[in-house]
Amino acid sequence: MKVRELMSYPLNTVRPDATVLDAIRAMVDGMKGSVIVCGEGLHKECLGIVTTTEIFRKVLAAGVDPNGVKIREIMTAEPLITIGLNATVKEAADLMIKHNIRRLPVVEGGTLVGIITSKDLLKCVK
Repeated sequence: MKVRELMSYPLNTVRPDATVLDAIRAMVDGMKGSVIVCGEGLHKECLGIVTTTEIFRKVLAAGVDPNGVKIREIMTAEPLITIGLNATVKEAADLMIKHNIRRLPVVEGGTLVGIITSKDLLKCVK
């Protein structure tokens, strides 16, 4: 099975100059545990990812106002681990295990096209 068959789209995205509070709102609105950080334009370049875990550790637990912190300050950026549309779900699982991550942005030709999560991979074992 290919990544393209399991990935999610559309995605919750924010720009690097958004605040952490903006990201929290995007996560709540989309009922997701992460947001992808993208550049401007029609073809979204994937610049990073922010998860609820990062927000808890780097902002809330530190007692910092989420409205005063820019996403670029806390996002996981380069080298961002991504995967291609035509990769297999086994390749996705192997990357997640190797890098101890639960979310992989899916890119094609440098453009963000989706995301595959560990939860998506569980659908393969039903």
